[in-house]
Amino acid sequence: MNHRTRLGPMAIFLAVVVMVITTMAILTIATSNADRTMARRFAAVTQTRYQLEADGERFISEAVNSRSGEYRFYEELNGYSITVEITEPDAGGNYEVTTWKVSKLWNADDPVNDIWQGE
Repeated sequence: MNHRTRLGPMAIFLAVVVMVITTMAILTIATSNADRTMARRFAAVTQTRYQLEADGERFISEAVNSRSGEYRFYEELNGYSITVEITEPDAGGNYEVTTWKVSKLWNADDPVNDIWQGE
């Protein structure tokens, strides 16, 4: 008895499976690279904001301890800014933080501004 195995349907099925797996692998690599890029950007922004917050805390400490008469602080770092204002300390050394604002400076050349023009 002479029995022949037909490989046509099996070869097509395996080719489709290989293409699907290859496509999934490429998408996985692209997604992981995008996630890594976004994580690095977020880390840089977080580091900048924490640095500004630390500088604001340092300003308050120095202003209250020295009683220099300067009760407003402004600093810019990597496109972000912080504004801190406190009241003059009373006889007991108590003060009130009237302004504590960390914000991103607007940049017209920022690529995010070109996402959608509303048309």
